[in-house]
Amino acid sequence: MADLMLRTESDRNRLIGYLTSLDLSKPRKIAITEVRNKRSDAQNRLLWMWNGLIQAHLRDSFGQVASAEEWHEILVAKLWPAEVHPVELPDGTRYGVGRAKTRKFNTQQMNTYLELLDSYCAEHLQLLLPHPDDLMMAIYGERRGRAA
Repeated sequence: MADLMLRTESDRNRLIGYLTSLDLSKPRKIAITEVRNKRSDAQNRLLWMWNGLIQAHLRDSFGQVASAEEWHEILVAKLWPAEVHPVELPDGTRYGVGRAKTRKFNTQQMNTYLELLDSYCAEHLQLLLPHPDDLMMAIYGERRGRAA
């Protein structure tokens, strides 16, 4: 049997039908694994919409000038733990390098990061980020209420 992705009730019923029809006189091995998808397009669109709003807010409200990409780097480093490891140059100079990369996040990690970013902006930057219904539906599969 080829790999089967279970996404819907129909997929599940198809698998159950397959299992029911198996010849039990032959041993079988079955493995079920959770698929860890990379962050979704909707998550990515929301992240970069928010990064642009954060950049404009910090410039307009606090006079802090940096690009949306730079604020992204700063906020990821602040909000998401990363394993920093030492690198030594031939001249003996040592540096700590390493940072989490959101492009490598799976969908659950990205949801967590977006929630951390949303909370941080509200609590520390006096910025309530928008939650567009279309993106929230695509990300969470449901409308998530939020106190305004």
